[in-house]
Parts: sequence; structure tokens; C-alpha cells
Amino acid sequence: MFPLRKGRRRGVVLAGLTVASLALAGCAGSSATEETNAGGASIEYGADKSAYAEALADMEPVTLAIQSTGPKGSATGRRFEDYAAAVEDWSDGKISFEFTYSNGMAPPDEVHLALSDGRLDIGSVMPALVPGDLPAANALGDLSHLGRQTPVDWMLQWHGIMLDLAAAAPDVADEYEEHGMKLLLPAFGSGAYMPYCADPGTSASALDGRGVASQSKVQNKEAKALGMTPTSISYAEMFEGLERGVIDCAYSTVTGAALGGFIPAAPHVAYAEDEGFNSPAGSIAISLARWNELPLAAQQLMYDRLDVLLQANFEGAWENTAAAVTAIHDAGGEMAPFDDDAVARLRAVHEAVETDAARTAEQDWADRIDALGIDGVGTSYEDFPAWYAQGVPDLQPYFDALWDGAMGERRPS
Repeated sequence: MFPLRKGRRRGVVLAGLTVASLALAGCAGSSATEETNAGGASIEYGADKSAYAEALADMEPVTLAIQSTGPKGSATGRRFEDYAAAVEDWSDGKISFEFTYSNGMAPPDEVHLALSDGRLDIGSVMPALVPGDLPAANALGDLSHLGRQTPVDWMLQWHGIMLDLAAAAPDVADEYEEHGMKLLLPAFGSGAYMPYCADPGTSASALDGRGVASQSKVQNKEAKALGMTPTSISYAEMFEGLERGVIDCAYSTVTGAALGGFIPAAPHVAYAEDEGFNSPAGSIAISLARWNELPLAAQQLMYDRLDVLLQANFEGAWENTAAAVTAIHDAGGEMAPFDDDAVARLRAVHEAVETDAARTAEQDWADRIDALGIDGVGTSYEDFPAWYAQGVPDLQPYFDALWDGAMGERRPS
């Protein structure tokens, strides 16, 4: 059953934040295209399914072209499929979807173009792949090291931090609209990035001189601070690079490591619970032209059911995390804490980009997660497979917290 939204909307927790305080880059040129809709009734936040169906009863049916990043039925593709199913169900069939799987319509670095020119209606845009087009989103991504780095805590805290910061920086949404897109979900991730290495190493001296496949400019800085040599190797080439010894390590999430199959070649993983690595994230966007054609209630429905997308994203990431931890142990590896010298070097890199606003968001969501009392918060990677085997806990209190803050403030109205 798809979750129902509950609770009241309130002001943005970080309402005092500004683009300047976040140090996000603005976009040059004209202002963004004005957002519109086809009119119609507005649905109160938290309404049940029947309210949406009634409001959309006279809507002309529409089929939206959506692209999934994964194969049909895969853990990584589940978020798109569950989201589409929820929207179709709650719209009583007025909104349906035509799927392309495994980035079959547009490669990751061209999804923004496909949304703008009409090849796609909905897709996942990776700002890190197009920094020249989305500078504000990339500046937001410079803060993506924030949050606790344990598996349950990261997913909950990191998304809260990034969604709050994005809502407080209108330049992020504006630049999407300047490129013909409406930003639905500013950021989603599949777990913390860590170096997966062929040999053990948790100190800066042990890591010195190792080559590492890096995924972003900030990760390059983090690698160099640890004495490592970053190199640009695509995700698809990591397995071969590690197998052949072209690189010694690769920055990856547990999801990337599990799906990439390179854990047997690089089973030694290091991380610091309170000091993360830059985590290039995806976003969910819809063609702005298509969005403006939809009735207001349809826009609200597509926005409100992002909770289903996030739920599926969390479940898929945790499924892959359990598999990755097991594979690491089976390969004779470990997930070990960094030594203090390595943590200090990472901290120095992060202090150069963090602001008071970012640290406030981090602490705010740490406190919220602790207060929610969700089972699994604080679970270590070592204990994670056993926790996961018990089943994913009820995340409705978490989604209530998201929509009670910045996500609620961004809701179409």
C-alpha cells in the first residue's frame, strides 16, 4: 500500500538561509521560465487518494515518457517503477507512464537535453556530469559529504540535509527551468561514498601514492588530501581497472560496488562515521513544457508521491548494502574506520566549502533523526545485514518530517 501523507505544513526549518549563505553559484542570463499549470482544483496536503481522483476526474488522460536508470525490476530501478505505479493509481489512471529502462533513451549526461527537447518527460539528471549547465546544483553538491556515514543514518539524514539546503537556494530550481526542466526532487542518493581498495589502508601514510577512480572535483581534492592520485575512470570501467591494477582503489557507494561486481578485487573499505566523502547525487526532473500543461492537482499528486520514490530508493539502497557487506566479508575484506590523521585531512578539505548554514542543517537533521526513534538508527555496517534481515521499518514519521519542512514549502500551489 502506498503511504498517505499526514501532518501539517509549516515554515522551512532553515528559512533564514539564502543563496549567498550557502555559497551556491548563481546562473547568468535571463530569469527562469515562469511556471504555470492548466488550472483546476487545489488538493490539500495530506488528502487521501479519493480526493485526487475526484479532482482529476475530468482531466484528459496523459502518458508520460519516463526513463529508469536501471533494468526493469532491479533494485536501482524500483524507485521509478514504484513512483509511476503510485501516481497512476492515485490519479485513477489519468496519468500513465511509458518506460525506457537502463538509460536507453538518453545517457546520463544527456538526460537534461532529452527533457528539454521532448524525448523524455521524466528522468534522473546528474548535475555532476553537466557542471557548466547546472552550476548552482553542483555548488549544492559540494556539500554532499555531510551527515553520518553509517548505513541507516546516512540515508535519512543526508536526504533531509540536501533537500532543505536546495529549498533554501532558489538558484538551484531556477537553473533547471532555464534549461526547460521542472525540478521535482533536488537530490537523491544510494549511500555514502567510500574508497574500495585492493589492499588494506586506513591511515594517510598507507593510502599515500595509491591511484583512485574519482567521480567528482571535490572527490579529487579529498583524494589528494589523503596522498592519493585521482583519475577519471567511468563506473563501467572500474572493475577492469581494479582487476588489472590500473587503479588501486575506487570511490563508490555500497550500491555501486555491489552492482559493479568489483568487491572481490577491492574488498578493503575505509570510512569515518562523522566525516564523509563527496557524494555526487541524482535529481528527478520533468519537462517544464509538459509540467505546465498539467492541472494543478496533477502537479500536486506527482509531487506528493515522491515519498514513494524515496521509500523505494531507500529500500533498494539497503538491499544492495546488505549484499555488499556480505560480499566484502566473503572476499576477506573489511569496513574499517579511518585513522585520525586521515580524518583530519578530510576535515580540512570540507571546512573550505562548509558554511554555518550547512552545519546548521546537518545538526538539525541529526537531532530530528534521533528524535524520530526509527529502528536501525546507529546501526553499524558490521551489524547491518542482521538488521536488514528483520525488514525495513516504518518510515512514515520520516516522510512526515520531510513534508512538514522544505518539501512541503516547495509543493505546487
